[in-house]
Amino acid sequence: MILLFLSLLLAYWFKYEITAFPVKTNQQSYNDIKMLYPLNLDINAFIKQSNLQPKHSSLNNLFFLTLPITLFIFYSLSNPLLFILFILIYLAQLDYYYYLTDIKYIAIIFLLVIYHLLFKTSEDIYPHLFSFFIISLFFAVIIPLVNLILKKSGLGLGDILLFIALSPLFELDQMLRLILYASLLGLFFSGLYWLIKKQKIVRLPFIPFISASTFLLFIDKIPP
Repeated sequence: MILLFLSLLLAYWFKYEITAFPVKTNQQSYNDIKMLYPLNLDINAFIKQSNLQPKHSSLNNLFFLTLPITLFIFYSLSNPLLFILFILIYLAQLDYYYYLTDIKYIAIIFLLVIYHLLFKTSEDIYPHLFSFFIISLFFAVIIPLVNLILKKSGLGLGDILLFIALSPLFELDQMLRLILYASLLGLFFSGLYWLIKKQKIVRLPFIPFISASTFLLFIDKIPP
């Protein structure tokens, strides 16, 4: 009952956060620019002219449905894992709306992962640390190198940080499956979009596919 109450409380919080995110981001951008360059606009005019505007959608109410359903399906998992799933739902919708993510929630996911490994599981921690090392190396060195050679950017920084934050939660083979599933889901969505719209999708929010892939792998963690 307490977890259900917390899930509804988080749903209310996420509904507020997803609307407040553009305002906070614009305020931060305004302050950063003003430190480097004198602006003739005040903060209100800057926010009004910004392309990043709050999206008031009935989809925001889905948090009150998706979080309790997630709790019902994954109730047997540890509390840190449940809250990771809750945050992934929020980040997926945030990326879908604005093609951006909130770094502080990715940091919270990473802390929850570490807490789970240290206090909520009896698994050997070293394969998870190895996964973290390899995935971090892959995204910090190899991917930027490939982008430099091809002169083309692929994943956004938020996508990369989310992969790295999740990597200690899984062994390397599981993490590679997560990346594969997310990529295949993204390709499937892009193909479906092209079939329906008869045009190539201009911009693809990738965190929803990372989140969906994580949900798929979490099914294996449900005790029999």
